[in-house]
Amino acid sequence: MGTQPDIRITGGNVNAPIAMGTHARATVNTFGSPATEQLLDQLDRLLGEHEATVDEPAKARRDAADIRRELAEPEPDRSRILDALKRLSLRAAEVSVIVEVIGKIRELWT
Repeated sequence: MGTQPDIRITGGNVNAPIAMGTHARATVNTFGSPATEQLLDQLDRLLGEHEATVDEPAKARRDAADIRRELAEPEPDRSRILDALKRLSLRAAEVSVIVEVIGKIRELWT
């Protein structure tokens, strides 16, 4: 047996990432998915509904807009998104429904 792996994929279509070889990695980014868009829309709506309870609401909306813009990038910056989510969590700490949505978005990055 040689050093090359003998891998055969037959039949059907593959609709997922495939990685082969030493230290190979395959990932799927679902950040532009309809579910992500729905979460961001929900976040925007909730920020508006709970504006009086959110600490620094204008900055919270700006953080949400930053996340949306970054996710639209071809290669989103993970740390930038996580930083904005952290700030949002602190600003909306008193509103559990907002914190829940922020957690769902964060799960996409961890």
